[in-house]
Amino acid sequence: MSKHIYLRKANDDLVSHCQCAKADALISSPGQMDCPWCGCGWLFICSRCRKAFTFAEGVEVPESWEQTADRTLRALYQREPEPGEVEEWIGFMQILLKGVEPGGLYVYLDGYVIPTTAAAVSIDGWHSRHDLEFVPQVAALDDPGLGTDLLGSRDYWQSQRVDRD
Repeated sequence: MSKHIYLRKANDDLVSHCQCAKADALISSPGQMDCPWCGCGWLFICSRCRKAFTFAEGVEVPESWEQTADRTLRALYQREPEPGEVEEWIGFMQILLKGVEPGGLYVYLDGYVIPTTAAAVSIDGWHSRHDLEFVPQVAALDDPGLGTDLLGSRDYWQSQRVDRD
């Protein structure tokens, strides 16, 4: 049987609109738009219900990458995947999930999957530059203001915007 390492919803902490059973709540590819402060830049998306959640855990999935891709793309687009779409999705997700380990707890931030155990975050994301001395979703568990004052702040994201010329 084929299997691979992937991410699924770990819990309902901080933000969790996904009500799927934990075993069914595998992540989808990021749906990040140009307004990452809305949550699309810092929340995972459930591949089943398409609703957001904050924390994901590394798990071994008992299916092939192709099966995961096909199921996720069908749910996302409500159609059969087009030629090459499965392979492209797999390539992207394998890069996104590089370094994910079973049992590890992770968050998503601006194009990156980050372990919750990281001491700091320093990345040039898809939208913004993040140079933080903490993992914001983890810190927001103790300081809920970080959720609105940083992660959900348009001013924060725009002030850190990366110029991609």
